[in-house]
Amino acid sequence: MSRFVLRMVWREARGSFRHFLSFLLSIALGVGSIVGVGNIAANLQEMSFHESRNLLAGDLEARLNRPLSPAGEGALSDLPQGVQFIRVTEVIGMAATEAASQSQLVELKAVEPGYPFYGRLLLDPPAADPFHDPDSVWVQEGLLIRLGLHVGDLLRLGEGHFKIGGIIRKEPDRSVGTFSLGPRVLLSQAALEKAHLVQIGSRVTRRLLFKTDLPATPEFLKDDLKQRWSSESVRLQTYREAQPRLGRFLENFATYLGLVGLITLMIGGIAVASNIHAFLSERMQTIAILKSLGTPTWGVMAVYLLLALLLGGIGSLLGVALGIGVHHALLSLLAPFLPSGFSFRLALVPVARGVAMGLWTTLLFTLWPLRQVWQVSPARVFRQEVEADLFGGEKRRRFFSPRAVQLGALIVVGWAALAVWQAGSWRLGGWVVLGIGVAVLLLLAATAAALSFIKRIGRPRPLILRYGIGNLTRPGRQIGMIVLSIGIGVLILLTLIQVETNLLSELQQNIPEDAPSLFFIDLQPDQKEPFEATLAKWNLKKPAELTPLVRSRLSELDGKKVSEIQTEERPDGWYFTREYVLTYQRDLPKHNSILQGAWWKGGAEGGGAAEVSVEEEAARHLGIHLGSRITFDIQGVAVEGVVTSLREVDWGSLSTNFFFIFQPGALDGAPMTYVATATDRPEEDVPIQNAVIKSFPNVTVIHLREVLETVVGILTEITRTVRFMAAFALAVGLIVLAGSIAATRARRLHEMVLFKTLGATRSILLSILAVEYLLLGLIAALVGGLLSIGLSWGIVHFFLDLRWRFDGISLLLGLIAVLLLTLVTGFLMSYRLLKQKPLAVLRAE
Repeated sequence: MSRFVLRMVWREARGSFRHFLSFLLSIALGVGSIVGVGNIAANLQEMSFHESRNLLAGDLEARLNRPLSPAGEGALSDLPQGVQFIRVTEVIGMAATEAASQSQLVELKAVEPGYPFYGRLLLDPPAADPFHDPDSVWVQEGLLIRLGLHVGDLLRLGEGHFKIGGIIRKEPDRSVGTFSLGPRVLLSQAALEKAHLVQIGSRVTRRLLFKTDLPATPEFLKDDLKQRWSSESVRLQTYREAQPRLGRFLENFATYLGLVGLITLMIGGIAVASNIHAFLSERMQTIAILKSLGTPTWGVMAVYLLLALLLGGIGSLLGVALGIGVHHALLSLLAPFLPSGFSFRLALVPVARGVAMGLWTTLLFTLWPLRQVWQVSPARVFRQEVEADLFGGEKRRRFFSPRAVQLGALIVVGWAALAVWQAGSWRLGGWVVLGIGVAVLLLLAATAAALSFIKRIGRPRPLILRYGIGNLTRPGRQIGMIVLSIGIGVLILLTLIQVETNLLSELQQNIPEDAPSLFFIDLQPDQKEPFEATLAKWNLKKPAELTPLVRSRLSELDGKKVSEIQTEERPDGWYFTREYVLTYQRDLPKHNSILQGAWWKGGAEGGGAAEVSVEEEAARHLGIHLGSRITFDIQGVAVEGVVTSLREVDWGSLSTNFFFIFQPGALDGAPMTYVATATDRPEEDVPIQNAVIKSFPNVTVIHLREVLETVVGILTEITRTVRFMAAFALAVGLIVLAGSIAATRARRLHEMVLFKTLGATRSILLSILAVEYLLLGLIAALVGGLLSIGLSWGIVHFFLDLRWRFDGISLLLGLIAVLLLTLVTGFLMSYRLLKQKPLAVLRAE
């Protein structure tokens, strides 16, 4: 029997490949999207494992929240033999031409000779030891372009003037895919001291990079330094733990893209079911003959199940080849977020995973139409039966029979397992299954309602409308399956467009009228009055506002040390470990409102804890309530406060808002700087910036407009990538439409021949087809579009916490595009039918 089954599989496959083109393309697109995304993720993991030392530029990194104490510095002079270290200091500052006629916000990084320990620092022209010279700096090429400078010119940084030694082509340990305020400038520690940019209260990132000659030493050295620096505010990580934020971002993003690929594969499964159903409908007589000759039902089912798996395997292999192309396309789209030197390597695990998922999807979606084999009686040899539609033409008794319900449950469970596997967690996989299940039910329900409405319209008098509408309700058209396939693609794409539009609108068009346009940071206390006098010379829309800042770390909550709280596995652990900027205010700031408690009436009095007001979200994550006592570490000095109010903050106001505000007098004596805001006209941005930098070289100027442009650019890159993947889902939906038209080719050809025989012209036939395809596309577009409105509202309102705005133009353009794509696909698949001569077809029958 097994030899007979294999022989029948080969016989059926040999002459049937043309029937399964949409089958192969759908599986190929689904598997290709999964393999492409999976290969990116696998390459990142491999690079992180093999290149992690280069990405960190050392074996171990110590990130300092404040300078080391004398005892901590002493530990560096007593390191184990074979251990080296270098200091890295990063700070935001302003770079200007020698005459300060032009200036630019930059990210400075000061290092010591020997940097980097690992990886390649590429400078142009090359320099053997660039960081011994305290009078030279190295810059990214973008800074030269913006300031109109060349290599060898002088660059002003703070209070120093430096020669531009060359251009930075590659920097091994610079984080990628993160927010950047400006071009990089590399210089020596001595040069940074000469610039006088690091002052009390400045926002500085201090790191120590360690290198050891012994392979097992990094973890050993980490434990040793933990003991030596038990009283220091420092965070240690080995090269194996490097780039955690970038890794999480790319891992989560790859998971999301992989789920979009899974949905594409699910739509491909619908194409599989459609093709197998149509193929088996053509083979009913053959199946009946096989059964009448004594072939058991399981033997017949084995033939067509193996045939489907063979086709699924071929489609999956085609998908692997397509996945390589998807990988290269994603490399181009994700280039701003990928580490330098990231290259293509075909990873076997995602390839095997994609093929396995393609075969599993083929198996699951073949089972449902394959059940028709059980229902075929040998007596069919002697009679003809009306073909049953997969979604609507079957009798309710058979559709909801115990065997059909069990089979349907098996398919759902099998696909749910696939979703959990792709998602990588039971929780995320469960939400994906629930979301897709609800979307499928809503799409099918809406389609059934639309078809019911069309039937109730009756028979319109114009012939073209009457037959075009009638085509949608004829048996075997598989309208539900087509609308479901196209509708899911429309749902994903239009939801993405609506969310993107809302985000960009929030960033670009809904900036408050009183929002500041310039921020000035690192103002020293003795510069306050001269700075105000400098800005008073300009005709600002409103006077500059100066706010005191004190940098700190949270050390205790209600008497419990923060270091004793387990924060590594908490999604809100950031609230416990981040640096907090404190301030004091006499009056409640604008765009703040008290939710609980009361604002103070005066300044702090000596001898007790000062009053402090806390932002509501921070209070919720930290477990703070009215009466809580919190202690901050301000450069080694403990400052305690008692919570007397909780505030709601409008962060969208773009003003200088704070998580913690103390009452006046509480922070007296603490190292302090000022941040200033100014609201001017766009044409005054650069002149004001240059004037400030000329008089106050240590001050950093941030343009709100430039920051928003950077954020918009990042969002655009991300959404472009997601749209690229989501387009696969819509493409597979159109392939399902093409496959359905191909599957009903004989019936459609018969109808057109009859029309031609009765005198219908080609223009009339084209008009009838246009009505059918336009209505089909309209149903899919409207159903998917309406669902996208609800889904985008939920994402914007609940997840992004923004006010949702209906974008009718994008929705309308999307619907028109879907209508046109549906119409074009339908015409392309029907064109050859229109060219058939009636006489030739009737003779063949």
